[in-house]
Amino acid sequence: MKGILFLAAALFVSVQLIAAAGVRYRSKVWNAVQTYDVAVLSKNLEEHVRELAGMKCSFRGKDIRHPRPNWYQGSVWQPIAGQSGKFANVAVMVAKHDLAAFKSLPTDSSGAEIVLYGRIEYDVAARYYFVRLVGRNALVDDAGNATVTW
Repeated sequence: MKGILFLAAALFVSVQLIAAAGVRYRSKVWNAVQTYDVAVLSKNLEEHVRELAGMKCSFRGKDIRHPRPNWYQGSVWQPIAGQSGKFANVAVMVAKHDLAAFKSLPTDSSGAEIVLYGRIEYDVAARYYFVRLVGRNALVDDAGNATVTW
């Protein structure tokens, strides 16, 4: 019995450490990353499918859905420059282990600009474009490789 409990605890700690470690990208991939305003990216998401990108946003949407067992669906928003009271948004998917970090983002437009990193994807069955978020903090080493964490 003690062995099973120890194994379960070790597995739980391992999963938490892997989740906290972030996602690592080689320098070749990271050097191709471009950062877009949500207002610009929302108009042509289909042109960037499979691209790793940074998104400048100000806040997340309040609604979070749970369409798949390990994934949550939400949105990120940004005011449209020069248009008072107008906002642009992009749909995002967040892994279950990143949900708490995503929920910590502000939900009102008074927040400062945030850069979030993710891969732009297309769900063929649902005919749905979205950004699969991987984090908001990028640490680049001397070789140009980047580790993205929340």
